[in-house]
Amino acid sequence: MSTSDRHVAPEAVAGAALVLGCCALFSSGDLFLAGFGFHPAWIAILVLSARYGTRGLLLSVALTWGALAAVTLALGRSLAGLELRLGATADACALATAILCAWIANLHAARTARGTARLNETEVRLHDADEVIAAMHESLAYLRARNDRMDVSLSFWRDLSARLERGDAEEAARAALELCAIRSGATAGMVHRWDGVSLHPLARHGQWSAAQSRPRDVVSDRTAVAAVTARRATSAVDVAGVSGEDSDVAVPVLDGGGVVLGVISLRGVSPARLFAADLGDLTFTAGWLAPALQRKPPVRRLRNEAAQP
Repeated sequence: MSTSDRHVAPEAVAGAALVLGCCALFSSGDLFLAGFGFHPAWIAILVLSARYGTRGLLLSVALTWGALAAVTLALGRSLAGLELRLGATADACALATAILCAWIANLHAARTARGTARLNETEVRLHDADEVIAAMHESLAYLRARNDRMDVSLSFWRDLSARLERGDAEEAARAALELCAIRSGATAGMVHRWDGVSLHPLARHGQWSAAQSRPRDVVSDRTAVAAVTARRATSAVDVAGVSGEDSDVAVPVLDGGGVVLGVISLRGVSPARLFAADLGDLTFTAGWLAPALQRKPPVRRLRNEAAQP
């Protein structure tokens, strides 16, 4: 029930009271105004019929004419005026007009109700559309961020691939160390060349240790030597006599015939957390480095290595 529907009864009572007061004021005791062609009560009835439709019509007719009849009886007069009104042509036309107004008001009320229902439905759909749009914006932001990460990732892997394929052994060794650090979580690493007798530092990544802050020509790393001897990835837990200066994990770099070309030594990684699959990935990375180590170093580098103490 709308707010206007709740007002129909008070307004009908007020209209009946107003009509009764006017009739009592301007009539000579005949509240039905038998000598007057159009009774003023129909004005209130038409207004309420146009405003509230059928409810306003029925309530205003009952209250207005009922109040006139009740006051007439209370004053001890007859209802002859009411009988005249029931048969009067003007009152019949006024009643027909009131019914027509009520019918039109009902049509407008029904149309308004349908419009309100459609508006509510549209608001619900708009709210749902806003939620969908917000979700789409969130998904778009996520996809855009993911695409940016993929671009960065692809750029990173493209850079590592180019460094491995470029031909410079040191640059390829540093790229391989970065790959191994990503895969194993190592904080530092070194790549050594193997000349068949000893290991020679080629490249480093991260801080190795205070005692070995400067690479040496010949490295005595028990884990690395064990990896060269076994020609497979070796963890420090499998090597006897290792110390804090030895690497945690060492992976040999082998050519196609199984000849050792060098070794990748990693520090800062827990050997107990490396599984066979992890060691396999490190071995695969070392295989990428093999072509670069097979190439002859430049004459300048050979001279520099020969000049180092």
